[in-house]
Amino acid sequence: MKIEGGLRTLRRFIKQSMPGFPLVSVVTVVHNGEKTLEKTIQSVLNQSYENIEYVIIDGGSTDRTLDIIRNYEGGIAYWISEPDRGISDAFNKGIIYSTGDIVGIINADDWMSPDQVEQGVRTILNTKADFVFGDLLVHNDQGLAVYQIKGDRGYSRIIHSNMPDLCHPSVLVRKTAYDRFGLFDITYKYAMDYEWFLRLHTQGGRGIYTNTITAHMRLSGTSDRSYSRALEEVRDIAIKYGKNRFGAHLLCAFRITKGRARRILEHLIPQQVVHWLRRAVNRGFFSLKSSNRNNR
Repeated sequence: MKIEGGLRTLRRFIKQSMPGFPLVSVVTVVHNGEKTLEKTIQSVLNQSYENIEYVIIDGGSTDRTLDIIRNYEGGIAYWISEPDRGISDAFNKGIIYSTGDIVGIINADDWMSPDQVEQGVRTILNTKADFVFGDLLVHNDQGLAVYQIKGDRGYSRIIHSNMPDLCHPSVLVRKTAYDRFGLFDITYKYAMDYEWFLRLHTQGGRGIYTNTITAHMRLSGTSDRSYSRALEEVRDIAIKYGKNRFGAHLLCAFRITKGRARRILEHLIPQQVVHWLRRAVNRGFFSLKSSNRNNR
């Protein structure tokens, strides 16, 4: 069953791009997100950048998600609720329904800093990059920021083998990049963003990092099985784009083992020690000792 709403359906949506002030489409995909969606919506509607259209793609939620969306309908350009073929399909729908020159995707478990879009637009207008990205603050169930992932400005060094720190909630993409390089490949359920970034990179596309952007994410409850499947998809994608098969399988096995070991250690030793070990193997990882940074 298809349900839709928003300002477009009421013929009340009139925002458009202007010189030096491009229209930015922000897309949220959600399915049964009643516990987290409202914070996401509020973070988009409270952006310092005003020329934004907000698009929400719901996968046929059966909880209070649609009630929450309707409560904010006066600030939403368009929303639709219907079954989809997974998160990649939902991403693609959001991009197709977007009319802005720049597109950002923020999932219902994540939220934006107040000036995130403004900083991203400023950076992308001053460069010829196809996309811009920044940093990510990861929060626990109490809403406290527990660690930061710095975006990898030198991502091109490792993208042929592994997913670099291109923190997806922080990314803004020129709509023309989707026109040139295509949408997300719906055959991938976990690493669709890696495949898209790698496809763009191999065809001459370019992204740029800025430390002025900070997005926010909740600690996920991803199971070991999902984590392993994501790494296996990364492995298969790397092989598809020319990575040596033996090396790709070896790297995948190492990363799965490392991830499982980290999960075990998280239950056996203090969190500070786990974060120190993560920092030792990942230069982009920073533990946060103070909770004062949890809501920039």
